[in-house]
Amino acid sequence: MKLYIGKFRGVFFAFQVSVFLLFLSLFSHASTAQQSDSLRVLFIGNSYTYYWNLPQVVSKMAESRGEVVLSKKSTLGGSSLKQHWNSYRGLKSRKMVEDSSWDIVILQNHSRSTLDSLADFMNYGTKWIDWINKMNAAPILYMTWAREFNPMMQDAIANGYDSLAGQSGAKLSPVGLVWKQARTLRPDLDLFDSDGSHPSPIGTYLTACVLYRTITGNSVKGLPVRLTDIDKGGESFFLMALSAEDGEFIQDLVDAMMEEWEKQVDEN
Repeated sequence: MKLYIGKFRGVFFAFQVSVFLLFLSLFSHASTAQQSDSLRVLFIGNSYTYYWNLPQVVSKMAESRGEVVLSKKSTLGGSSLKQHWNSYRGLKSRKMVEDSSWDIVILQNHSRSTLDSLADFMNYGTKWIDWINKMNAAPILYMTWAREFNPMMQDAIANGYDSLAGQSGAKLSPVGLVWKQARTLRPDLDLFDSDGSHPSPIGTYLTACVLYRTITGNSVKGLPVRLTDIDKGGESFFLMALSAEDGEFIQDLVDAMMEEWEKQVDEN
């Protein structure tokens, strides 16, 4: 009897080990699959990037689709790509690019950089793009928008970003052009903060939709108009909330304009 029990225990132990190893293998495979399906995205910019938690909004949009976009940011109010490159006021953007393995790095220059210092815009934009490519990540240029009081700024902004993208081969996300069209079609849409420069929550939602489509290549139709997150205390809070009507307008506009934009890029 003791011999039989001993054999049984031995068989049972071997069975336990086999089950454990199988579970470990499945867990490892699932973990690897999740990592390989995720995108690590670094946002480099200023308040046009950190207002209303833009990187987190993009991540939450992806999460609503079962996608994983892991977003981090290196931002400083009023900063330019030149200042990021030169580690101005403690910025560590270059070190962040060098020290981590990013899939995508999004570059947002100062909102007046194409008007006030086009040479620096081109010079430091090129430096950043070359550096990001060297680090085996994909650079994406985030085109900003004109101020509320001066929509004529948009042509100079768009031309600068388009020139940099054409010269460097970097991908361009035409956020500012979508803002321009939204203002034309829906002048009642409150895209701006009270200062007439920074985005309102609706402006950030529009920006996030354009960047989400640029990053993933997927339609924004049907993305939630209410996005929540969890704070350190485990409490849920709203990142974003807008009306279904405004959300539908933005999604339809972004998809229509991005489809046309993508066709033009493919043709060129």
